[in-house]
Amino acid sequence: MSLLGKDSSKSNLTMQSNDNKHSKGKNKSSTNKTSNAEHSDNKCKGTPLPELPALEGYLSYMMKEITPELAAHAKLNLNETEESRREGLRKMREILKADPDLKFTDTDDFLLIFLRSRKFDPKRSSDFFKTGLSYIESYRHLLDRKDPEVIRSIIGSKMVGFMPYRDAKGRAIIYARADKWDWTTIPAGDAIFGGVVAVQSAAHNPVNQVSGFVVVLDLKDLKIQQVLAMTRWLIFGTITLQRACPCFMKAFHVINVPPIYKIGWKLVKPLLSEKIRKRFIFHKSDDLSTLYEYIPQEILPKELGGPYPFTNDYWAQDIDLIENLYYSYLDNNYFISKRKGKTTGRKNSISNIPKDI
Repeated sequence: MSLLGKDSSKSNLTMQSNDNKHSKGKNKSSTNKTSNAEHSDNKCKGTPLPELPALEGYLSYMMKEITPELAAHAKLNLNETEESRREGLRKMREILKADPDLKFTDTDDFLLIFLRSRKFDPKRSSDFFKTGLSYIESYRHLLDRKDPEVIRSIIGSKMVGFMPYRDAKGRAIIYARADKWDWTTIPAGDAIFGGVVAVQSAAHNPVNQVSGFVVVLDLKDLKIQQVLAMTRWLIFGTITLQRACPCFMKAFHVINVPPIYKIGWKLVKPLLSEKIRKRFIFHKSDDLSTLYEYIPQEILPKELGGPYPFTNDYWAQDIDLIENLYYSYLDNNYFISKRKGKTTGRKNSISNIPKDI
């Protein structure tokens, strides 16, 4: 089923947000910039990139407008109609405002993120929002960091990012690569933090809220040192995305799987819900034809047999917005009792993950 409308081939490269924006007072005094971070920052601040070439049948990742086909999909699968939106927003506000200990972003755009994630059930949406906040408060010292170079270095490394085109169902495609992760320059904690920021901020896009995401996890050249460095942080990231991220993860395509991957998989698998576990699809290392059955080869990068090299440039140009959306969420949504006496200063680094993770 295609979820694309008549203008599906057009690129919308300017993302907007009606949510409260986080102050842009950023600490950019960091002296140890990596070349990747500098390259990415130049892309963000330089000349705007040209629009993506029109590719019939596929939306660009930066597309933010709900097409008629996407609206029909939302009605069928998410119970979204004008009436359900109106009633859902009213009831969710009523539930959240009834809690005197809760501060939340009271805008339609923000609340719709959670209503769509729970198919417009106001009670379930409110419960998920509050449960996620409780989890965030427990690990705010890990999640509330103000270090622009972390995100920029990850974008510049190309170890994770969004492919420029969406699949035929309008789903954003996340591409994560083991061979691009240098664990000696980007600590595992930074890598997981960057992934959380990317997905959390992407959840503000209405197209992503309706269509969801698919992940391509490329484990080519995965090293035992990476597995050992990442294991405990991977557990933290897995729990965070399930408990605090209101987005639909539709499929996880794992390719170029080495034997050592089993170490991490055995630790993470029990933490995944049954529904998520069933969405992991493992492909043979020497044959990507099965991947093409799910994601057309023509929208994949050269690294996966497609026509163009993978680039983060289109995603990277919105780095300020990505950071603003993430920190706005942390600053404007919390339990008052849990914030009393606590500073709101950002952490510049992550040292050790708690032993209870």
